[in-house]
Amino acid sequence: MDGHECADVVEYQNNIYLPAITEFETLMAKHKGLELKKIMPEIEEGQHQIIIQYHDEHCFHGND
Repeated sequence: MDGHECADVVEYQNNIYLPAITEFETLMAKHKGLELKKIMPEIEEGQHQIIIQYHDEHCFHGND
């Protein structure tokens, strides 16, 4: 319905998007434990912290 299962989209997600996110995670704060303790990344000179923002889209169909 939304194209997420198309071969080209799956290939992009697996070969470009996910490896890039994995690399970016080293520059993102992490949250651990039940208290969600914030652990800041170790940033080298010239690097910047990355704060990722997710967007969720829902598809709704009438009479479903």
